[in-house]
Amino acid sequence: MRTPIFPILIALTLLTTAGIYSQEPSKGKPSSEEEGEVHKDSRSLDKEYYEYYFKTLPNLDVLEKEKLEYNLIHSLKLELRKRDPEKMNPEELKKINANSVRYERVFEDSIWVRGIRKQMQYIKFKEFMFVIVYEKYYCFISYEMNPARYIQEPYQVQLIFKKDSAFNSTTLPQP
Repeated sequence: MRTPIFPILIALTLLTTAGIYSQEPSKGKPSSEEEGEVHKDSRSLDKEYYEYYFKTLPNLDVLEKEKLEYNLIHSLKLELRKRDPEKMNPEELKKINANSVRYERVFEDSIWVRGIRKQMQYIKFKEFMFVIVYEKYYCFISYEMNPARYIQEPYQVQLIFKKDSAFNSTTLPQP
């Protein structure tokens, strides 16, 4: 005669799970008295690990600012080298750094950016747009991704020169 294996396995499984659930929940954990003693000691390794971890985290704000400035200045230098090569020699390009430029992120809902869009219809607006100023040069730069997080090439660059006087900017030919 055969022994019924299936009912025996079910019975063993039920007995094992019942034994597990009947154990005390505090078993394996230190009691509250022990727990207080562990954390009273200032030399515990878990505390040391925790403090060291947070002390060694890089400052993301500083890294993001450096990447943003690198992207903006690099794009400005490339554009200046192309558009004004007689003035932008290597010595002049070395003068362009984070201290010598001003920059600001611009947004599509700004009245001024809407004016730029109306006047310069060929400019494609992206989520990350900046205006960077160096001496007499104004540069509008747009990126597809956040330039504070990734080193990248700009999507579009529009450089304009500040003129000496608006009234004598063009000379008419002699009749």
